[in-house]
Amino acid sequence: MPRLALKPDSSFFRKIAMGAVGTRTVCGDLARRGHELVELERGSLDTKLWKDVKRKRVRIPDLVCCRCGIRVESRAKTKAELSVSHSATDASRAWDFGMVDSDWIAFPVCEGVGEKSWSNGRLGPESSYWHERNWVHWQAKPWINYFGVRTFRSIPHTKSVTKGVTEGSETSIGWEAVFSSRTGVVVALEDRRITVERAADGHRHTRTIPAGLRICVDKGQTVAESELLASKVCPFAAAELECTGTLSPSHISNLLASRERTQRFTGVKLARVRREASFCDIAAQLADDDEEDVYIRLEAVSYLASVCGRPVQDLFAKYLASPDDQTRLESVIALGETSTPDAVDVLSGLLDDRSQPYFLRSAAAWGLSRAGNEQATSRLIRAFADIDRSIREEALEGLISIGGTSVPLLLTGLREVSADVAAGCAEALRQRGALPASAVSDIIAGLAEESNSQWRVWLLGQLPREQVAPLIASLQITAPALHYAITLLWTFMESWIARRWELSPGPQFPASGSTYEL
Repeated sequence: MPRLALKPDSSFFRKIAMGAVGTRTVCGDLARRGHELVELERGSLDTKLWKDVKRKRVRIPDLVCCRCGIRVESRAKTKAELSVSHSATDASRAWDFGMVDSDWIAFPVCEGVGEKSWSNGRLGPESSYWHERNWVHWQAKPWINYFGVRTFRSIPHTKSVTKGVTEGSETSIGWEAVFSSRTGVVVALEDRRITVERAADGHRHTRTIPAGLRICVDKGQTVAESELLASKVCPFAAAELECTGTLSPSHISNLLASRERTQRFTGVKLARVRREASFCDIAAQLADDDEEDVYIRLEAVSYLASVCGRPVQDLFAKYLASPDDQTRLESVIALGETSTPDAVDVLSGLLDDRSQPYFLRSAAAWGLSRAGNEQATSRLIRAFADIDRSIREEALEGLISIGGTSVPLLLTGLREVSADVAAGCAEALRQRGALPASAVSDIIAGLAEESNSQWRVWLLGQLPREQVAPLIASLQITAPALHYAITLLWTFMESWIARRWELSPGPQFPASGSTYEL
């Protein structure tokens, strides 16, 4: 059994969520320095997991810059420290597996603040029920320390701790370090003592640096909270983090020719996202090589479909028909990244095929949400009428993730004769929060229709009162029953019982293949 399998669901999800928040924070920070980062390791920017089928993985840095080619691994922490998970006995679980000396490691600090929990339990004649909800607002510290992999490899770690069984019994190694506890200016630096004057109130704090650590700041330097002050490994200076904005003509070719599989994967990925069409022959060789890693082959066929115009069905057929569930799952995910009309057609066919296992249909819905175009959005809306309610929920999550571009089609879906489709569209619009004024006006205009207006009424009652009330004031005279219904919904939504309300409090066993979502 893999060690991570020992982690309870809540603990595992929390770590996945924190990791995604940290990686997103790194993306934003480096974007301000001119980088254009895309996800290199699939799944590093979100929390989507399939519990029934473990996804194949190439251990690889989380991000790559499309402009300069630098790869970045994000290691989110709840406090400032230099530590990484590591295995001394399993090479594939070593902290630097899949990385090269030129890669970067980022250490964002993410805190769970404003955490709230709600639970409810009861005992029936033959079953007990426990329902728990947990909301965490993640707050990332503004300062991120960045290092080169070469630096960490050149200096032995100084700490080693084995985590508890609920954390998968992993080993964590670290390098001794001293961080600033405040934002301010280094006003004194002598005899291995650093004094930082806090910017907010002028308060001074002095830290003594242990012998053997290298001081990484200078007198007069402005430092931020969580910024590294001293360690045997020192971070990049701000100037070193700026994107060069250039990628040498041979960079992608060198990656594709590398004996390191993560380099080959990066080469195909960069060629695809940059839409470099000169590597079709090399990608075809990778795709046809049965001894190549399947993750790289799938990235190659995605490139061949999206950049070289090769037929999707021909490229993906053998992977979709594989007896290995992991390969089938990963092929559907790769299809979602291809995003061509043909890819959307194949994903739609998988979603329609009720003979397929749930995990594959679920992945097809997720892939359509990644495509995010009009064709994919329309197909997800139609899934609200699927006989499998779990598939409806997957479609709902997908449409929510697509965002604002789905609004016009969702407004059209409110007019569907199918109550299930109209309900799904209403819920997807509700979860967007405040809608554009034009969308609210469209919903109100539909109230005049004699049939199928129930979900418009319901949706208006879920939207912020201050946004909708001025627009429906005239209904008090023209349609008092509708105005009363909307007002009644507002009254419920603003009451204390709405915060703990459940439709069917009691044991509701989840469908096979249930997923985690952020």
